[in-house]
Amino acid sequence: MAAARPALTDSLSFCLAQLTAAAGEGPGWGKDPATNETPLGRALLALRTRHIKAAEGIERFRARGGLRPLLSLLRRTAAAGPAPSPAGSGSAPSSVASAGSSPGPAPAAESSLPPSSPVRLRKTLDLALSILANCCTEGACRAEVRRLGGILPLVTILQCVKTDSIQNRTARALGNLAMEAESCRDIHSAGAVPFLVESLTACQDSQCLQSIVRALRNLADSPQHRLALAQQGAVRPLAELLATAPDPALTSALVRALLELSRGCSRACAEQLSLGGGLGPLVSLASHPKRAIREAAILILANLCAQGLVRPALGNAGGVEVLLGELRRRRGPNGTSSASQQPLVRAVCLLCREAINRARLRDAGGLELLMGLLQDPGASAWHPRVVAALVGFLYDTGALGKLQALGLVPLLARQLCGEAGEEEEEGIEAASWDFPEERTPGQIEAGSFRSLRLWLISEGYAAGPGDISPDWSPERCPMPEPSESVSPTPGQPSMSTPRTLRKLARVPAATADEPWGQEGPALLLLSRFSQAPDPSGALVTGPALCGLLAYVTGAPGPPNPRALRILARLTCNPACLEAFVRSYGAALLRAWLIFGVSPDDWPVACARPAHRSQHRELGEMLLQNLTVQAESPFGVGALTHLMLSGSPEDRVACALTLPFICRKPTLWRRLLLDQGGLRHLLEALTQPAPHPLFLFFATDSLSCLRALVSPTAYGSLLSGLLQLLPPLSSGPCYPAALLKPRWIWCHFEACPLVQRGLSYIICMAVRAVGLLGGPYPLPTSPCWAPRLRKLWRLLAVSCCLH
Repeated sequence: MAAARPALTDSLSFCLAQLTAAAGEGPGWGKDPATNETPLGRALLALRTRHIKAAEGIERFRARGGLRPLLSLLRRTAAAGPAPSPAGSGSAPSSVASAGSSPGPAPAAESSLPPSSPVRLRKTLDLALSILANCCTEGACRAEVRRLGGILPLVTILQCVKTDSIQNRTARALGNLAMEAESCRDIHSAGAVPFLVESLTACQDSQCLQSIVRALRNLADSPQHRLALAQQGAVRPLAELLATAPDPALTSALVRALLELSRGCSRACAEQLSLGGGLGPLVSLASHPKRAIREAAILILANLCAQGLVRPALGNAGGVEVLLGELRRRRGPNGTSSASQQPLVRAVCLLCREAINRARLRDAGGLELLMGLLQDPGASAWHPRVVAALVGFLYDTGALGKLQALGLVPLLARQLCGEAGEEEEEGIEAASWDFPEERTPGQIEAGSFRSLRLWLISEGYAAGPGDISPDWSPERCPMPEPSESVSPTPGQPSMSTPRTLRKLARVPAATADEPWGQEGPALLLLSRFSQAPDPSGALVTGPALCGLLAYVTGAPGPPNPRALRILARLTCNPACLEAFVRSYGAALLRAWLIFGVSPDDWPVACARPAHRSQHRELGEMLLQNLTVQAESPFGVGALTHLMLSGSPEDRVACALTLPFICRKPTLWRRLLLDQGGLRHLLEALTQPAPHPLFLFFATDSLSCLRALVSPTAYGSLLSGLLQLLPPLSSGPCYPAALLKPRWIWCHFEACPLVQRGLSYIICMAVRAVGLLGGPYPLPTSPCWAPRLRKLWRLLAVSCCLH
């Protein structure tokens, strides 16, 4: 049997010849394409089904020059209607504009063709557009089409031919071309977006809609193009389609397009998506069984949070719970990387800017989630953003109480001197929508302050924008003075401070030029906590005080005055006195501010030279405030209670602190001598240190006691004290020179005998402050020998620092 004769269409050359002739570039130029429909149709069909789909078929088609006649054919058929006018996004490039017109007389309009011409025309367009769309899947062909000016004919076809199949293939070709930035720019300039949007609202075919949606998604390749798409109304029809519950394939295409369009979400995008009814469907799709759809919907909701105008509606639709739940899942044991959590963290923090969403977030466990972020060292880059978000709860008493119980205060204090990342700048559109009419043209402000200012205005803490500058703080709004913020609580009249004592306590006044740096939100929250009637449980603790003092003494420039006011407010509050005693706070203030010795510096005690005089002045002021509280009737009662009824640790802390904050002889003699305070302190020296600087504190306290006693009384009691001491087991009796205090204090380093007798120095301090009931027995514990030598060195350091 003879082999079948090959068809003419099996030859690529034959197909290209037919295409060239139909395009008017060969011997048949000038004929109506409809007259050559049969051979042309067979050639186009063979190109699409056989030659293009073959291995490297697209490359051979391009190399043989097939794209030029193909585009010429499309250009001739597209000329049946009026050329599109360029959109407002730009003018067409010269190559595109020149390609919009072809040589020769203008063809007749579609209405003047024979009755069969429109059908043949659509069939030819279908095949030609399908071939072009397939060719545009390769980069070399996209570049060639752009060089030959093939974009404007596609836009013309999109405008003139409203058949679903042709619209589908045209949108597919444009979508493939838009995969490159240069082509995407030319498509925008050619004015394709309005016609794609028009087709999106008019088309009913799912395949055609998917191609149009994909083209719009690919055209959103840059912030400028995304904004242009939103401004030309491309987002609302996408949201409306999503709300009509389309088929799954179209749903997937829609969420992918909306995800791309919502990146760096513009105001126009958020408005259109909300007006199109897309918020509810997106919240529903957040629980879709298909992972790609589910994650895309969640990210769209996160992107929308960048616009304050849509956040209340987003919260009403259930977006707060969705975003919190997803962030909680991603932070769980089987969670994802921190990079995938970043947009959700940003969205949750932005949701804290409206009161209605703060309430939802608080009820849904958002405070615990935010605290978990602050406690996570791996999330340190987000800590400034989280702290700025928590400022929104500044006057939510219930939320502040929960945050304090969750340990917010030490985290804030730690951030004051930490190396956390900087907060990402937000645009004006991200500001709180609780006060939507407020705008800030002109002055450039930090994102965290801008949102805070809008929120404070909306909550009624300020009358308008002019009342608040970046240096504003709640401490300057009409409210009681900080030094008088501690009012008597019902049933506790003893907590009140006399008015004269309040005047003696000093609190730095707020100034108009306070900085608002990275530490601003943390200090604002700490300041709010310090204004509570009894802030001692949270703020008068070792971590909190260390954080505040580290910031005050370690800030590269002048510290924020709010930090100084916090310290002053705490030392002026009678409710904090016992906490300062128990936490060795007074001794810490004296060591850190006056001597420049912090726990991190020890055992190498070196004073900081920078701003030493300012720090010393601050330390003296704060200790004076504590003295005012300690010598008041309430303070005397509190200290007496600690010494008589407190735990052993409280008694030691009270005895150590008294020389720093008490100057009344009758008071410290009674507490230290009559009530055994010094005995507790001496006994504590043989035990493990309760504080990193305990030995330094103890020697400083003994030195202060020595300074309280007159030299005459000290010298007259010294000889009698030494006679009461038992002789050492080895060595001769002490020479008479040891009885001279100056020799003891100036030459102790050169005399090993005096070093071995450090216990005598301690007893001298006991006797010198007025002991009347006989000497205390010397400690005999085996651990005394090394500890006494260490305490001797600390005593030397203390004397030198004085």
